[in-house]
Amino acid sequence: MSGKNIVLLTGRGGSKSVKGKNVYPVLGRPLVYYAMHAAKEATLIDDVYVSTDCEDIKRVAREMGVCIIDRPHALAQDSSELVDAINHAVESIGCEINFLITMHCNCGVHRQGIVDEAIEKLAGAPEADSCVSGYIDHSIHPYRTKKITSNGTLSTWLEMPENTSTNRQNLEPCFVLDGAVRVIRYNHCFPPNGQPPFSYLGNKILYIENVSGGDVHSLEDICMTEYLLKKIGWKELEHAAIT
Repeated sequence: MSGKNIVLLTGRGGSKSVKGKNVYPVLGRPLVYYAMHAAKEATLIDDVYVSTDCEDIKRVAREMGVCIIDRPHALAQDSSELVDAINHAVESIGCEINFLITMHCNCGVHRQGIVDEAIEKLAGAPEADSCVSGYIDHSIHPYRTKKITSNGTLSTWLEMPENTSTNRQNLEPCFVLDGAVRVIRYNHCFPPNGQPPFSYLGNKILYIENVSGGDVHSLEDICMTEYLLKKIGWKELEHAAIT
């Protein structure tokens, strides 16, 4: 094996859904603290970086010993693609990479040891391109959701087999990706040529289950994140802090 295992956290400051969501207080800590803590606790990584344009995220990163990559304004817009920020960060890091582990700053729930476990799973399957975290959900399923058409009606996303059951428990498991951890075998996946829309994950994608919850996009998601964090053992701080 050559190259380093690099964690790259990504988060920008211009959220429209919840202002300052990446540093929004969650159990008395900024949301981004939990991703940084999970990264720093991992034993199979060499370095931890965060790519961001947000000064508040940078402040937390400094306090936690995370290296900072200043993301250009052009790569921190609502329309910016994550893969472009990843390419900029890798160029800035400037070392040979074995596994690139991306983690979203707005994902607060990481079960114990999930980063190392995902790395080990990918390392044990040399033919695989990546290993991603998420959770199985039978309700949010391509067969049970509809797309809104231009004429204001609903239509199926894809062609479905005849006699498809309406019962969610009779459908094949649907895996919902979260931003907790995505381990990428870098030389397999860059330049990106894999399954859309996450082409940088390659074509043979392994998975690892996380505590269900997902990324934070609303105040309701904040509440769910706090509930799930308490469920896996986190306690609320009496005074806002990061330690």
